[in-house]
Amino acid sequence: MRKPKVIVIGGGPSGGACALALSQYGGFEVHLLDKSVYPRVKVCGSGLSPHSLRMLERLGIRDRFALRHGIIEVLRVRGPDGGELDFKAGIEAWVVPRATLDHGVIQAGVERGVIFREDTKVLSLLRDSAGVTVGVKTESEELEADLVVCADGSPSRFSIDTRPKTTIRTLIGWWRGTPWQGRTAHMVWDRRLAGYYAWMFPEPEGVVNIGLTIPEHAPDAERLKPLFQDLLDEHWGDGLRDAELVGKWMGHPAVISTSVGPVAEQRTVWVGEAARLVSPGTVEGISFALESGIRAAGFIHGHFSANAGLSRLACAGYRARTAASVLPKFWAGEGVARGAQSALTRNLAGHVVHGRAGHWLNRTVSAMLGDLRLHDKQGDPGADADVEDRRL
Repeated sequence: MRKPKVIVIGGGPSGGACALALSQYGGFEVHLLDKSVYPRVKVCGSGLSPHSLRMLERLGIRDRFALRHGIIEVLRVRGPDGGELDFKAGIEAWVVPRATLDHGVIQAGVERGVIFREDTKVLSLLRDSAGVTVGVKTESEELEADLVVCADGSPSRFSIDTRPKTTIRTLIGWWRGTPWQGRTAHMVWDRRLAGYYAWMFPEPEGVVNIGLTIPEHAPDAERLKPLFQDLLDEHWGDGLRDAELVGKWMGHPAVISTSVGPVAEQRTVWVGEAARLVSPGTVEGISFALESGIRAAGFIHGHFSANAGLSRLACAGYRARTAASVLPKFWAGEGVARGAQSALTRNLAGHVVHGRAGHWLNRTVSAMLGDLRLHDKQGDPGADADVEDRRL
């Protein structure tokens, strides 16, 4: 009996996780297509929240990255007024370069039978006379498929989401030889960033990444590179004076949302940034990408029929479950991010940190990286994942 053919477009965390999870379920012929040659550098702070780590554990691949990660134990928050507050989250977060993370997830899928075609750019979805997806068109050929998963990032060229876009611009660079070789990350809310922030995250092998986020229509977004240089000089200048720039600065847009738009139709599913699943407060997307890829695979495994595809009722239910899972995390991340900008809030938090509620508050800081339902270290690392099927 022929297995349904699923084409996944995009080898980032959502596409890689979906392809790997589908291969773990079995019963599908999974093809993963990406325009790049792997491993490749990606514009991203590369922070993996505790929730991201649980998603990797659910996929059975967390240990692949155990020797290739930086660790964040302390988050140093600086507000627009210059005041600072250190949070010790109580659960470590990792920093894994996206070149390492994405390639590792894909390799795990290939080991399970995923057919990976790199250097393959998809130009469009192929649709029949009724508008139903029947495959994809690449630069060199047309490929038929029973189902297509769009994981092509932000903004997705295959999106059917007609809502107005809210775009956040990012710019990032990497440096070696800085004094920041420990386990402390920096997040700086600067007024010029119009409610958003700059960051510094420690990566493995003595490298740090520093970047900024800013709304596309903010006044200073028009002078992005000069603004970035100003922020580097003002907040990290002393430490960068003798450091080596690794590669060049890179930028990327992210489309954010406070709601969930269309994520599935009869023979098409959207995941990760392609579905606008990016935290509106922190612009964090890795944990949501991994989770949405896993959830999509469970949804496909449980509801897809090669003859009929996905029913409207199933698609509506999938959208509702996705919203129920991600929106509280979006709101929590945005609330913490906005509170970090307020001197009053940071002052109150400072008293709490050193008071009886300090343990609780410190642990809730990890919500900034997408983790809302927190557990003690001795708890079940995968129990909080609200996905379609828990039997991966």
